[in-house]
Amino acid sequence: MSTPASPGNGVPEAPQYQPPKAPPKQNPAFRMLGMPNFRFKLPSRNWLIFLSVTGSFAAAITYDRRQKKAAQKKWCDLVSHIAQHPLPVNQMPRKLTIFLSAPPGDGIRPSREYFKEYIKPVLVAAAMDYDVIEGRKEGDVRYGTAEQIRRLRRKKGEQTENSDQREIDPEQLVENIREQLKIRPEPVIRGDLIIGRHTWKEYLRGLHEGWLGPLDEPQSRREPTLPSDDASHSTSTDLPPNDASTSTNTDTPSESLAESKIPPPKEAETRPPSPPYAYISTSAYNTSPASPNLPIHLEPSAPIPHRHILGFFNTPIRIYRFLTQRHLADSVGRDTAALVLGLHRPYRQDSSFASSSTGEIDASPVTTSPPEKDGTTSPAATVQTAQTWEQQSLLQEEEADWHKSAKKPRKDDLERVWLDDVVMDPRIGERMRRFELPPEEEERAKRIGQGSERSRAAEVMDLRSEPVITDESQASSGKTWWAFWEKGKG
Repeated sequence: MSTPASPGNGVPEAPQYQPPKAPPKQNPAFRMLGMPNFRFKLPSRNWLIFLSVTGSFAAAITYDRRQKKAAQKKWCDLVSHIAQHPLPVNQMPRKLTIFLSAPPGDGIRPSREYFKEYIKPVLVAAAMDYDVIEGRKEGDVRYGTAEQIRRLRRKKGEQTENSDQREIDPEQLVENIREQLKIRPEPVIRGDLIIGRHTWKEYLRGLHEGWLGPLDEPQSRREPTLPSDDASHSTSTDLPPNDASTSTNTDTPSESLAESKIPPPKEAETRPPSPPYAYISTSAYNTSPASPNLPIHLEPSAPIPHRHILGFFNTPIRIYRFLTQRHLADSVGRDTAALVLGLHRPYRQDSSFASSSTGEIDASPVTTSPPEKDGTTSPAATVQTAQTWEQQSLLQEEEADWHKSAKKPRKDDLERVWLDDVVMDPRIGERMRRFELPPEEEERAKRIGQGSERSRAAEVMDLRSEPVITDESQASSGKTWWAFWEKGKG
């Protein structure tokens, strides 16, 4: 009979049985819902890293978007009182002109979204009407700006040789109908809003082309005419009869058969360039007379920055800008509010002003640049090397973000407005003005953002909650809808 194992016999002792620990008590409501009994514990190292990174990024986005909305609301409240100004029934509201074009190396969609996200809310808050001039490629805004000015010059009576042959402008017909009905625009300044450095350079080029260039396209820039069929037939039949008969008799049957199989040469297709060539070159500014209808002051302008960067290696910069949109919304809102309020100043000019080699006052480029490839040159060569106009350096930091494809030479002979230096003529530069927000309005916007001051707009009252007038006693006591309106305005 075997004896039980004991430590003295050298046999290991068997482990004692331990019952499992009872699970922690669960909420009866959760147990009845069929939910498992979760045991809360600290996540693992990998989960902590993941949750901290994603949580920080989500918190940064949430904070930025909240501050962005607050900044936009501040500038919208600053100008919202303009929307309540009454207008006569025969008066058109103030209309602005928006210039935007596709960023270099990209389509036009980013510029449209940029306008709708940062600029349009302030314009809508002030009930501003606007026209948009878009450019899908380089040169479209330049041509649109110049054509708008040429249309204005024709309206004021400037005539050319081809004025009778020009088609009727539908926009001019609409304006004539409004004049007959005695509908006038609001007697205030209009203003131009330009988005991006590339659009700003085209806008300046279009201003000079419109006010300094001719009304009709120069003959040297028009597309060449193809020879007519009559002329080609006349050249082939100018041979004498004898020569023609001998040439036909000497041809062998094989040669005539080979010539019959050769297809006739196709006529060269000539399409007009898009956009059309500029009517005047930058080197011809100083020799070109200005329009007699050139106003003393041009419409004020508001250049708006548009930092648009592409490329995989620029991902850190794009992430930083994505997380700091509140600063962009505040800056763009300030410039847009200045345009809506209509306060402006002349563009500044440095004291140094260079001249051309001929001693005459010349247009002032940033640096010496070659003339255009459009066939127009000027005998006066500019030697300007210093910036003299404020317009030349505005938004210049954006050029470093342009895609490399926009800096490649073009295959056609169209002008490179984006890459060429900005050339300013004194007759245009001194007439330009820029919208600027005065310090008192900026302080008011700051107080509105802090909540210490309310908007100047009258509070909109809900008249449905007011008592209904049923007899003349209430009407005589002043309990009418306009009494409530005056109360709201107070």
